[in-house]
This record gives sequence, structure tokens and C-alpha cells, in this order.
Amino acid sequence: MTKEQIQEFTRRITQENHSGLILVLCDMVRVYTQDALHAFEEGDETAYMHAVEQARRANHELMDCFEPGDPRGRRVICVLRYIYGQYVTSLIKRSPVEFEACLRLLDKLQAAFEQMHSMDTEGAVMKNAHQVYAGLTYGRGTLNESAVCDDYSKRGFQV
Repeated sequence: MTKEQIQEFTRRITQENHSGLILVLCDMVRVYTQDALHAFEEGDETAYMHAVEQARRANHELMDCFEPGDPRGRRVICVLRYIYGQYVTSLIKRSPVEFEACLRLLDKLQAAFEQMHSMDTEGAVMKNAHQVYAGLTYGRGTLNESAVCDDYSKRGFQV
């Protein structure tokens, strides 16, 4: 994952609600899986193992977002457990196992999560985060982002 992608995910996490965080995790799993496939094709075993481990961890976080007591949540968890198992098997065998099938399953889940997110009217999870505004300013052909906060005294931990 590149620094730009990390910054983009960080920005998205600070601005999203609960259903939006699920979409961010899906995107993170996808990026790490694609990084693993790319590293495997390049023959870089260390980068491959790191990317698969990161994909496995992000997938585990995604599984924790769903309630096992809910029947629909159990079905989603079952699919995510299958994907998790493929990552574990890939770590043991040191080669990709069914990553393309995992990405297709993740695409189908993400389509459902996007529909759920479009109906979610809840506010952002992080209340004290900077509001990020993006727009074209005087940068030559570049998109500049500005973080705006009026009252810095209400940010962070207070004792």
C-alpha cells in the first residue's frame, strides 16, 4: 500500500459513519490482496507475506463488524471466514490460494454494503476530527485538501 493510499484511507476513516467504515475495510482488504498478488508475481516473498498478513488482519476487522446473533450477519461472517481461511492457507503455502475468487466474493459483498451505506443517514463516527475540504485552488492542475477546525481546544483527550 502506498503512502497516498494510506493517507486516503486515513482521511476516509475520519469522515465515515459505521457503514462507511465497512466499505473502507473492504477497500483495504482489496488493496492488500492486490498488493500480495503483485508481490507474488514479482517474486518478493517478504512483501507477499506482509501483504497477505495485512489482508488477513483487515478481513478479521471486517468480520468483527457483524453480529453473529443476526442471521444475515452470520451469512456474511461465513463468507468472510472462507476468505480468511484462504489467506491463512496462502501464508502456509506461501502462494496465493483462490485470491481471484476471494476478490469476486468481496465485490458481491461490497455491492450490498454500498446499498446499505446509501440508506444510512448516521453522522461520522469520529466527532472531533478535522473537516476536510477538497477543491481546486492555485495548485497547478492538482487537487489541494484543507483541514479546517475552528476550535482546537475541543480536540483530543481532556482530563
